[in-house]
Amino acid sequence: MTESYEEVGADFPDDAADDEDPRVQLRESLAAVLSSLSEAVDLPTGLSHSASLFAAGDVSFDGGSWISRLADVQGWLHFDSDLPTTSVGGFLAALASELGLGPNEVADPNGELTVVALERLAERAELAYRLQLVFAQDLADGASRASATERWAEAWADEDGSAEAVSPEPVTAKAEVFPISQLTGMKLNLTPSYQRGDVWRTGDRQALIESILRGIPLPSVILLRTGPSTPHDVVDGKQRLTAILRFVGRHPVAVERVKEADRRYPEAKLKALFNTDYPRFRRAWKQAMGEPLTAKMEDEYYFPFKLRTDGKGGLIGDHLEKLRGKYFTQIIDNVIEVADEEVSVQSLFGEVVSYKVPVIVYTRASQRQIHEVFKLYNKQGMHLNAEEIRNAIYHEVELTRATLVAAGDADPRSDLAAIAPSIAGVAGVSSLGSTLKGYGFGDARYRRTKVLAWVLSVLLNDTQDKSDGTFKDLASTARHIDQLLGQVQEWPPDPPRDPGHPLHDHARLADLFGWISEAADLHAAHDELWADKFKDGDKGAKWQELQLVGTLAGMAIALAGAPDDIEQRIADAADTIRAATLTPAWTRPLKTQTRTQWDYIARLAKGVPELLGIDIASASGNIRARFGSSGVESLLRMITLPAS
Repeated sequence: MTESYEEVGADFPDDAADDEDPRVQLRESLAAVLSSLSEAVDLPTGLSHSASLFAAGDVSFDGGSWISRLADVQGWLHFDSDLPTTSVGGFLAALASELGLGPNEVADPNGELTVVALERLAERAELAYRLQLVFAQDLADGASRASATERWAEAWADEDGSAEAVSPEPVTAKAEVFPISQLTGMKLNLTPSYQRGDVWRTGDRQALIESILRGIPLPSVILLRTGPSTPHDVVDGKQRLTAILRFVGRHPVAVERVKEADRRYPEAKLKALFNTDYPRFRRAWKQAMGEPLTAKMEDEYYFPFKLRTDGKGGLIGDHLEKLRGKYFTQIIDNVIEVADEEVSVQSLFGEVVSYKVPVIVYTRASQRQIHEVFKLYNKQGMHLNAEEIRNAIYHEVELTRATLVAAGDADPRSDLAAIAPSIAGVAGVSSLGSTLKGYGFGDARYRRTKVLAWVLSVLLNDTQDKSDGTFKDLASTARHIDQLLGQVQEWPPDPPRDPGHPLHDHARLADLFGWISEAADLHAAHDELWADKFKDGDKGAKWQELQLVGTLAGMAIALAGAPDDIEQRIADAADTIRAATLTPAWTRPLKTQTRTQWDYIARLAKGVPELLGIDIASASGNIRARFGSSGVESLLRMITLPAS
């Protein structure tokens, strides 16, 4: 039987003053999204770069700096017209119009954004962030800026055109596999080494739960059975399952956190309150711990979240409207109609009911089969990008995991030394992710992993046919990286007769990432070498990928050729290199097809060591001797290719 508030013995005041202002969490979420949008390097035609990168902490809703921050990135939000910044009143009036609110609904008498305004603005910002990621992926996949811009604009048109009134009738579709209760009761490994971190924001999680409450079927969850008693790996559906587990208070991280807190402060009855009355749990936590639960802490602890107070998510009608703005523990007894069945909210998530989730369970599967599963079923929500798929296909390759960890993209809650033991303790590697982030590549969707893997493939992927000495043209970026990882994967060790691919050896991998980390430190420390046009076109805040890959590869080649006096060489040639970066030969091409990209990268990678007085052939030989292969000759050959 469900325990009541009185039965658990907690005695905390019901005073509304003890409850946090709901705007606090919304402000934190909105600030985080605006910060992420400011990190964008590639923009659709017609958009302007943010004046500067800014952190979530730079977005103040008390001092009003949020207005200038929102104005900086408003192009991504695709408003009908620019928000005027000449006056606060004019800005708020224009914002109200864009959000579909009346002039008195956007702000209270004190000028602070209302809860509804914050929710709608945060929702649009989160959508803008998702579409920004799709735009960046289009460019990475080889689309022209014009076509990627067109697709981005069409996506906004589709979103804006779909904002119609939601029918209050429930959706009557069924998926006959697992009830939600079976999924929440299973042992699940939500963070296999190839999985990305938690990329959904609050609005995404709320939208998922609202869809379930309306009876909308979910896409398939894909599980990999790893043994008779071990947890199932979540291959696809991690974000959905995490949202469900968080909403009902069953996420294993949250459960353990509450158990530990309950052991420390048994008189607060934290465990009982967590399961029966989450709002009072939050107040009890504040009293016991001496600090309130912030949105950031709740995300870190995987604690529950509330539904939106706005009806935009489809909670419309007599039964569903009552669920708005509530936590799970507040609505468990509410009866709703889902999949042609009247059920309580608690039954929907905790018992066997008609509403079910399609689940695919793989008992044996190769990584390439999992790759096919990703491609087949990743049709809804935020599509997996090339890096996410690559991490799944090649996750058993130590080089893949080491790249993920070194780039700073591995889940920080994981045991990084266990994921990539080859680079544990290697000097410089721990700061490589921060160095890459300093170039303007944020935490989104393995962007730093892509750049690092790209540089590694440039330096190590040899396309020469050993039988006749001919070279193959370099493939697309993704294919070039995959070729290197595929070579390592397909050459398994067979000790003692065959140690396998040289990059199976942990000592070589430690040497490799130590070398790259040192090259990146040199590259970043000597910012005076590089023209501002390499960053944001001319603003000098965020590096563009082609310029960074080419010059960082060039610095690594130079370091391999002259490790003992590289600093002196840089000092002697600094002015010469700076002048070269301003010449047409070092200017990014307007067309970015595969061939022109490689030609440009190769020119930069060759130019840096040449201006430093490095013998490139000798440097390439050193790379080959240390790591078993060199991609330098394959890269430089692309310079001589005739234009098509």
